[in-house]
Amino acid sequence: MVLRKLTLLTLALAVLAVPAASAGAKLQIGISEQNPNMFHNKYFAPLRIKYARMVVPWNILTRKDYWPSYLQAWLDGAKATGVEPHIAFNIVDIKPKYFGKGPTPAQYLKMFKGFRKKYPQVRSFTPWNEENHAFQPTARKPKLAYSYYRMARKACPRCKILAADVLDDSNLTSWLRKYKRYYHGTGTWGIHNYQDANKHRAFSKSWTYTITKLVRGDIWSTEAGGLVGFKTTKGRVAYKYSLTRQRRAQKYLFTLMGNRKVRNRYKRVYIYDYYGTWTAGGKKTNRWDSGLLNYSATLNGKPRPAYYDLKKLTRR
Repeated sequence: MVLRKLTLLTLALAVLAVPAASAGAKLQIGISEQNPNMFHNKYFAPLRIKYARMVVPWNILTRKDYWPSYLQAWLDGAKATGVEPHIAFNIVDIKPKYFGKGPTPAQYLKMFKGFRKKYPQVRSFTPWNEENHAFQPTARKPKLAYSYYRMARKACPRCKILAADVLDDSNLTSWLRKYKRYYHGTGTWGIHNYQDANKHRAFSKSWTYTITKLVRGDIWSTEAGGLVGFKTTKGRVAYKYSLTRQRRAQKYLFTLMGNRKVRNRYKRVYIYDYYGTWTAGGKKTNRWDSGLLNYSATLNGKPRPAYYDLKKLTRR
């Protein structure tokens, strides 16, 4: 997930669909990827992707590091390739000292207004990333998450603002029930359904299905995909390197969202992500790898099997 990969951004700068959702309807497929080089990679255009998602720190407008230029390069790439950008806001950095810390509603409103003024091409937003995740200031404060939503909606009434964005974790149900004490609309919701896909959770017990019974409105899978490999914060390899597992998980993800009981609810999915970080030989440049391309220090890796499966879906 993005929380596990944002630390690679500085290094990256150095090298600067599916079964029919209903009759005539089609699930929109996008990619969630932090690296702006994706848009100009030779394997990107053949996917015919029209939607892309990026996660940025909420204080990006006041940053003096690589972030502003990095975001601008990403947005320029999206514009040059005719891709609709979607931006999700996150904590300042993926470090313990920032866990659980976020802006006040007033600070958020000021930030959002400034962001819209500086980057008018962005009209699709996730107010806060993975709001039920333990690292987030919203994890134990659903009311704060609602405040962020209200501030974003106030700043841009005509923008696409997701009602909430949650990870498919054990607290999903309780968190959404608390959040709905404040939010009573029928907007679009976001879910990161990694566990359902990679653990091949039965549809009836999946969060992909459960969330449809908890909320009203459309749903986007804002971040999901098949894991190539994953290592815990303590260094334990929870998922060994496997392109076969990645491919199966990605296929199952689309099977879940294509189930007749939910296919009319799921409108878009962002596959995470584009660039791989592990190799079959044991090299690991990040704890997380779900990339569609093989790892390459020059970002020129070859496509993995999951890439070709996705290509078939996007070209239907």
